[in-house]
Amino acid sequence: MSYPQRYVTHQLEETSYRFFVNALPRSWYAERSGADYGVDVRVDIFENDEATGLELLVQLKASNSASESEDETIKLGTATYNYLWDKVQVVLLVKYVEADNEAYWLLLSDVPEPDQRHKTFTVRIPKANRLSTIDWQQIQNYVRDVTNGKLGTRSRNRFNNLKGCDGTG
Repeated sequence: MSYPQRYVTHQLEETSYRFFVNALPRSWYAERSGADYGVDVRVDIFENDEATGLELLVQLKASNSASESEDETIKLGTATYNYLWDKVQVVLLVKYVEADNEAYWLLLSDVPEPDQRHKTFTVRIPKANRLSTIDWQQIQNYVRDVTNGKLGTRSRNRFNNLKGCDGTG
């Protein structure tokens, strides 16, 4: 008799997810994204046990072995980058390395825009950006600033468009 197998890649993916979730502040809530268009994990940010309405999106990658350089690399699709870039939420890229039992992170905003003529490109994540030592308060503040800025801009644009429609503009 044969049974379904749990392949090593699936086990590594699960290990990377668990590592990431365990690194989060205790009150924050993480859930896997149902459809993977580049968002693997959605994180709801809580402050003093109260919901903030702030959300962090995570693209999670994993490998068994570490690179020899000062950076870890991930391959990212240009279409995925474009999709994530247009999100209101802040996006965090995370690569878990099993050999190091560590993950490394980079904000999508720190990734140079790729050449749109290529389907994929390489992102370099500095090994200095260890998930085990990340300052989550700093990330929360950044998420708040970016979210408020993006929503404020969208609200103003919507308001300006509506003004012209009702004859008061």
